[in-house]
Amino acid sequence: MIHRRLDLEAHGGLYTLHSHLNHSCEPNVSVRHLDQRTALARITVIAKCDIQVGEELVVTYVNPQAPYQVRQNELQGWGFGTCACPRCVQEAQKSSGRDERELADLVNELKAGLGVV
Repeated sequence: MIHRRLDLEAHGGLYTLHSHLNHSCEPNVSVRHLDQRTALARITVIAKCDIQVGEELVVTYVNPQAPYQVRQNELQGWGFGTCACPRCVQEAQKSSGRDERELADLVNELKAGLGVV
């Protein structure tokens, strides 16, 4: 009988468990590589906060301390598209509101400079 473990690696980086964890810029778990001295390194998923029954386990694929646009660019560079985690949605709304205010200020400044009311 062959026993297969889902948390083993042999000379690579393909982890069945880890590959099923989606991304969030506010992860609730982190992945630790334990016992790297052996040929079969193990990973462990560690909760970073209280997790409710049925709540999705999410890790971050980028540096969560990076600014919003840096995180987005890095994820898009890896082919993940636009991150829509709650943090990014909130930061995008703030950024959009700031861009709109800056544009309105610029328009008003240009109008005032041209004497247009």
